[in-house]
Amino acid sequence: MIFKNYKVLLWIFFVVASVILIAPNPFASGFVVDTGTGNIQPGDKIIKINDKPVSLEDFEKEYAGIVKIETDKGTEYIQSNGTLGIVVNKAAVTKLNFGLDIKGGVRAIIKPEDDSSLDQIISTLQTRINVYGLREATFRPVHIGDQGFVEVSISGGSEKELRELIERQGKFEAKIPIILKAVDGSATLDFGKKYNLIIEDGGIKVNDDHVKEGETFVLENIPMALSSVSGNTINLTSTVFTGADIRLVHFDPQRSRVEPSGNVYNWLFSVELTNEGAEKFSKVTKNIPAKGQYLDSKIHFVLDDIEIDALNIASDLRGRVVTEVSISGSSSTLNEARNDRLKLQSILRSGSLPTKIEIVKLETISPNLGGNFLQNALVAGALALIGITALITARYRKLIIIIPIILVSFSEVIIILGMSVLIGWTIDLAAIAGIMGVVGTGIDTQIIMIDQALRKSEEHMTLREKMKRAFFIIFGAAGTVIAAMFPLLIFGFGILRGFAIVTILGVLLGIFITRPAFGAMIERLIKE
Repeated sequence: MIFKNYKVLLWIFFVVASVILIAPNPFASGFVVDTGTGNIQPGDKIIKINDKPVSLEDFEKEYAGIVKIETDKGTEYIQSNGTLGIVVNKAAVTKLNFGLDIKGGVRAIIKPEDDSSLDQIISTLQTRINVYGLREATFRPVHIGDQGFVEVSISGGSEKELRELIERQGKFEAKIPIILKAVDGSATLDFGKKYNLIIEDGGIKVNDDHVKEGETFVLENIPMALSSVSGNTINLTSTVFTGADIRLVHFDPQRSRVEPSGNVYNWLFSVELTNEGAEKFSKVTKNIPAKGQYLDSKIHFVLDDIEIDALNIASDLRGRVVTEVSISGSSSTLNEARNDRLKLQSILRSGSLPTKIEIVKLETISPNLGGNFLQNALVAGALALIGITALITARYRKLIIIIPIILVSFSEVIIILGMSVLIGWTIDLAAIAGIMGVVGTGIDTQIIMIDQALRKSEEHMTLREKMKRAFFIIFGAAGTVIAAMFPLLIFGFGILRGFAIVTILGVLLGIFITRPAFGAMIERLIKE
């Protein structure tokens, strides 16, 4: 019996396993959270909003006050003054992961100033973008000649979001001004050890070194800049901690929140400092006098040399080793406040990039284009299948030959899709084109096998010998295809590389799984 053949059994196993991996569910409904807010997390399924069945338009309109949201994890209430700030996707009918060409999204090509650390750049950007909530992001180093690039593809999001996340190098600094009054041309900094600063020649003398206005010096690992010298007043700017001193960024609602305040929304979140960062804060604030409930100087938060906020320092923190610091800001709308807070949290969590980068290409892909292409591809595939069936029917006129060709060709599509789920590969336009190409070449090889088996001019050869000859031709053709695709796999950008991967995968599955099974079927059916 044909189903006792191990080659056929292996083929059936792969088909069944692929169907299980794809997990088709044509009755799926609802919306799954991609970017959440508050206790509504990515992956949650939203069922109702304000006790009404949810629709896509509900996530785009504006609300005021408390909004009731029912999810598969329970009921949540959020305060809103605008849109909900929740990004959703329709519940998937399969576990297939469609790429941005079909779902829509953003693709960027990044050129670093120094491409010797592409892996570190990718690691930093990956953390930054994933923390922000753009989860379906892929990163890949690409070399063209001697220049290295990074290709970033993100399903969802916008060009503005991606540009703001990527283009910032992420150099974060917390600075506190120190104003010293000199007596007889000399002032003292007390860092546990006392340092004399002597006004001299329009600058200051520190540890026998002369420092001019605008120049920097370091005392006990604390970078100091001489801002100005005016009369007997020395103005310094100290860097009390940097992004490297941030040990943990908090995201929980108790230490990360947005609150309305008049016509704006204030946001804040807490970070935990390393002991070294906390010690530097303690040493600097010890030199700043208190005036009422606050110190005379504020702490200024600077990102990529641009000040993002300045906060008062409570008097009771003077000279204390503080390991938890709050960072805050304000925005005009609720959504802007949430996004601004999350962007800064993402940058601080990922750390700074090792070098400056430039976006050399940034493009948005509309989901409408991908959806139309997918529909057209399905129609084209159905028409091609009808045409192929008509041709092989006219040529062979035997159902025992026609049916296996159609079944094996269709199974190749199922197995490729199942493998894409298993390895986490996304199905994009290139993958669909590759699948169609693989099916076409697959039918060619099946026709070669049938023609070899039915050839009358070589009746001295056994059927098994004829099939061996057919497989020799098939393996040679497969090797040629793989060799042609290999340069695209190594050097190609996005769409070319995706096409190469699917083509190579389809060819390998064909020569090791479907062709042997088809050969076993043909041997059995022709003998009968």
